Order: sequence, then structure tokens, then C-alpha cells
Amino acid sequence: MRLFVLSVIIVAALWDIYTVLYGTISVLGEGPAQIFAATLFSLFVFGFLLSTRRIIRFRTRGGLISGLLLFFWLISLFYNFYTAWIGNNILLARDERSVAKILILIGLTLLGTSAPILLSTLWRWALGISEGKNNPQQTKQHVSSRR
Repeated sequence: MRLFVLSVIIVAALWDIYTVLYGTISVLGEGPAQIFAATLFSLFVFGFLLSTRRIIRFRTRGGLISGLLLFFWLISLFYNFYTAWIGNNILLARDERSVAKILILIGLTLLGTSAPILLSTLWRWALGISEGKNNPQQTKQHVSSRR
């Protein structure tokens, strides 16, 4: 069941990357430089959201760098939502406006935007890897690396 949940989240994250890319290209245009920039920013935003857990943990240390990381994480979150909304709207709703389509687009965009954030938190759980000092796999690796 854990691998199924992880697989679904991965598929949703891939859809999110695609809709962010498509939404960014829709805004910037279809020239080579625009496609390159859209690809770069889509992957950059995905990487930032995929690092959510580490950024939140790093934030507790305080300081300028942790503040900047959190600031750019928030920008990435809003950028992801906005461009994924544009991509989902064009790809799925075909720019038609109705209450039902808008509600579905909100749900799809929120779920897609949350997929990399969920991956940053749940991939260890889904693979059955525990954290901390009580992890026997880490202890075995640590002991064998000392030899």
C-alpha cells in the first residue's frame, strides 16, 4: 500500500511539473529561450518544493540564509500554484468558465502543487525507512563504514 501511495504522489508530481512548464510557456511564449527558461524554472521550483522538509528544518536555525530559503520557497509555492493553474486551465478546462470547472481546477491545482511537498515528507515513510538513531539500517551502515 505504501508503494502505491508513493507511486500516485510521484505521478501527481510529474503532472505538476508538466502543468507548471505548460503554464509558464503559455505566459512567456514558445520561442527557444522561453522554452528553456520555462523548463529551467519549472525544474527549479519543483526542486525547491521537493526540498520543503529540509527548508523547514533549516528554518529553525534562524539567520539570513534560512530566511532567504523560506522566502524563495514561498515564491516557488506561489509560482507553482499560479502556473499550474494556467496549465490545468488550458489543458483541462479549455478556458471555459463554470463553477464546477473552477472548483475542479482549484482541487487539481492544489493537489498537484502539494505533490512535491508530500514527496519531501512521505518518501521515507513509503519506503519504510525510519529516521533517527534507532534505525538498524543506519547503524549497520555506520558500523560497517568504520571497519
